[in-house]
Amino acid sequence: MICRNKERGEAAVSRIKSETGNENVHLKVCDMSSLDQVRRCVEEFSHSDFALHALVNNAGLMEHKRVITAEGLELNFAVNVAAVYTMTELLLPQLKKGAPGARVITVASGGMLTSPLMNDLQYEKGKFNGHAQYARNKRIQVALTEKWAEDHKGSGVGFYSMHPGWVDTPAVSTSMPQFQKTLQNQLRTADQGADTVIWLTTQPNELLKSGAFYFDRMEVTKHLPLCWTTYSSQLLNSVVDSIKSICKI
Repeated sequence: MICRNKERGEAAVSRIKSETGNENVHLKVCDMSSLDQVRRCVEEFSHSDFALHALVNNAGLMEHKRVITAEGLELNFAVNVAAVYTMTELLLPQLKKGAPGARVITVASGGMLTSPLMNDLQYEKGKFNGHAQYARNKRIQVALTEKWAEDHKGSGVGFYSMHPGWVDTPAVSTSMPQFQKTLQNQLRTADQGADTVIWLTTQPNELLKSGAFYFDRMEVTKHLPLCWTTYSSQLLNSVVDSIKSICKI
């Protein structure tokens, strides 16, 4: 488990061990807004020489002010895109050790369905909007999943993005209080939100489609009619090149 808060992480580890009887649960403390910390975390894991069978990119953020990290990155982008890209890329050797059957699952959001892919990665143009930046970030995650699937075809590693549904979590109540208040009786529980993530970790890769976007255990569309969110391979490659340059990979 990779957690930002040591105390909350240790409490979660203790609960998992208690409820499952599995003592082989470990915590690594890492603030995903810091690429230096992400690299150190990966390096520590890599030194163990373990094979990695499943990486779940679940950390996410919706910050409504344009905050710049100590490394010069817009905060939402740092957590939702740069950290995801850096961790996944640097863990590919361990994932390939876990092949065949290894996979990367990135928890995106249905909020990306109305957002196009664009090169303004850190929202430097126009008035900053946290909701819009979050949706852009999640669109990038889905696009990155497509790119990884294409680049690593035949490697024995599958790449999947997914929408957990709208889940009643502390992050939702903090980032979208009005949304949470309006739909509180319709939001999913954390267990319901995690269902498809767990399903994607346990299904044989040959029964899944690498690069696809999943919701409620089914492959679903990445683009809605009349939202004009489709993009060319040239734009996707350009965006990935920019992310690679920013992350220095």
